[in-house]
Amino acid sequence: MSDYKRIYTKLNSILNAFSDDTDDIAELQERVDKLIDIYINELNNYKVKIEENTLILQAQFEEISRTYEELTTVLDISKMVFSVKDPRLAIENVVSRLKDVINFRNIVVGEFILIDDYHDFNLLYSEFLDADLNILPLLNIMNRTKPIKTILKERDEINDYPDSMLLVPIKSQIKIWGFLLLYGKKDRSIFLASDKKILESVAEQLAFGFDTMNYLKERIKQQKMDEQLKLAKEIQESLLPKTLPTFEKIQLSTFYRSAFDVGGDYYDALKLSETKLFAILADVSGKGVPAALIMSSLKGVVRSKVENAADLGEVVNYINNFLCRSLPSDRFVTAIFVLVDSESKTIQIINAGHNESPFFIDGKFYSSKAGGLPLGIVEDNTYSAENFSYTDDLVFFTYTDGLTEARNPKNEEYGWERLQSLMQLIKIDNTDVIVNSIIDSVDAFVENAEQHDDTTLLAIKSF
Repeated sequence: MSDYKRIYTKLNSILNAFSDDTDDIAELQERVDKLIDIYINELNNYKVKIEENTLILQAQFEEISRTYEELTTVLDISKMVFSVKDPRLAIENVVSRLKDVINFRNIVVGEFILIDDYHDFNLLYSEFLDADLNILPLLNIMNRTKPIKTILKERDEINDYPDSMLLVPIKSQIKIWGFLLLYGKKDRSIFLASDKKILESVAEQLAFGFDTMNYLKERIKQQKMDEQLKLAKEIQESLLPKTLPTFEKIQLSTFYRSAFDVGGDYYDALKLSETKLFAILADVSGKGVPAALIMSSLKGVVRSKVENAADLGEVVNYINNFLCRSLPSDRFVTAIFVLVDSESKTIQIINAGHNESPFFIDGKFYSSKAGGLPLGIVEDNTYSAENFSYTDDLVFFTYTDGLTEARNPKNEEYGWERLQSLMQLIKIDNTDVIVNSIIDSVDAFVENAEQHDDTTLLAIKSF
């Protein structure tokens, strides 16, 4: 009796199945049996719950493990891509690491050649277990899904195979660089959304790699261009005369200002005698170092020929033939040559395809138009000088395109008409004032608009 009572009291205190008490031995036995059944049933239910929770925890652990593996895979692939300058060099290692998380049988990695035509691509990597390049007609799908996007299919509808396929573009905000194509899984199952997510992450890393490579190439290209522009500026400025010759009855002033892009402006002035001035202003086609090197050749041949020549036409004809033999077929030089003699009070002008240049003889307006071909185009072309005489004074002015083609914020050009009107007003001043007045006028017109060509001026006055 006492043992049953004690067992009953212990079990009921745990299970709380009965609210009253009893001393009847038969009823105690019945109650103890019932309490034991309840206890065993709860133990069984608890065991089932433990098993269920164990399965849930196991699934969660497997999911966490897979997620961890996916994250480490993407991280490893990111390191592979950015450990090389060119992501193409990392493709093989990327594919090898990708096998650890996706059990694909066949893979193709391609790089598009023409973004506007997705048919053309370079094959960066391919590996086939039981397929070949015949799976590439799958890429035709992309032409029906512009802009290209991820494609996940349970079977290959193009080739009528039961194999699953997964195609992901290597795409950034800049452009679509290429694609990753997985074809068939080793266990013959289908590719899942988780596989798609991993492959998209890998494609994103590759796209970053291509973007970085493209950025570095552009920076290197820009750096080389900046170095070329710097060298061209140095060459160009070294070719311009440091000082100008002086005369008793001839004034000479020049102005040169380079733009951001180095052009081919060149000028020179030589004192042939106490009364004779030779001047040239030229514009070489093209920009950068090539134009600067042509200027260097032009300066050399001008200086070697002009001092011993008897006629200005002879000088220009010689220079033209030299440039025809020296210049590439797509290069030429426009130039204006001037020979002023204050003793005979004469001026000779040859305009070889250069800008129309205003001049005044005893106050009367004239202009020298581009009567001849630019230099370096036709060999043995004959250039003849325009000859003028003056009694009281001569004012001659010439320039390069950077002056008349200077644009204001409204995209209007300064133009020949403005220059001609201004020259009429300032022709009586000395050459320094003439040059400064023109530059001030152009700068006021341009305001803060950016200029893309050099500006060079040359003014001569004789009396």
